[in-house]
Parts: sequence; structure tokens; C-alpha cells
Amino acid sequence: MIPVAVFWMLGAALLAGSVTGLLLRSARSRRRSSGNIVDLAAARRRKLKTVSVPAKPVEADLCKPKRSVAGGEVRAFVPKSPEARPQACSRCHKKNGPVGFYVDDYGSLVGLCKECRKSAKNRDLMPL
Repeated sequence: MIPVAVFWMLGAALLAGSVTGLLLRSARSRRRSSGNIVDLAAARRRKLKTVSVPAKPVEADLCKPKRSVAGGEVRAFVPKSPEARPQACSRCHKKNGPVGFYVDDYGSLVGLCKECRKSAKNRDLMPL
């Protein structure tokens, strides 16, 4: 009687293991076959197979015509002082005086004039 019970228990364990394996395999295949997910490695391999770029000969790079530098424009030096290049306010777009920089709710940088800084403090913007 005992060897028969052991045989049945081993058979049940084997059956349970195989059913669990089948369920895991089917769940994994369902997870992979979702419609909007693309395996990037496979897509890159397909792209590299279809697009074959011919190699350029080395001599082609050496024979490029050179541009002449005659007619180049020499610009005067412009100092980077606030008096010479005033920045515009991001809110009212006026170019008057220094601009203070703040970070808005979306994480972008905002330059505000003295008048608009009050609204920045009311909106709790973080100064830089």
C-alpha cells in the first residue's frame, strides 16, 4: 500500500509541475505578443540587414574641393556685459534692467524683470 501511495504522490507532483510549467510558458508568450511592444534588438537587426551602406573609398575624402577663405567677414568684439546686451523678460518681453532667473512649474528656466518677480514670488517659483 505504501509504494502505491508514493507512486501516486510522485505522479501528482509531476503533473502539478508540468501544469505550472505550461501556464508559465503560455503567460510568457502572451506577454511577449502584445501588439504595441516591439523588440528593439530584433528591429535593429532587421534594419541592418535591409540597409546595406556601401563603404566610401578613402580617395574620395582626399579629393574634396577646398573653400576659399577670401570674403570672410570679421566681426567686431561685443562685450558680454548687461549694459550692452539686455535680456528680455520671459513674461512681459521688455528689455529693461537685469533679469532674475527662476524655475517654473514645468522645470523650464524663466528670466523675469523686477516687475514680474512679484508674480514669481506669489506663484512660489524657485529662484536660481
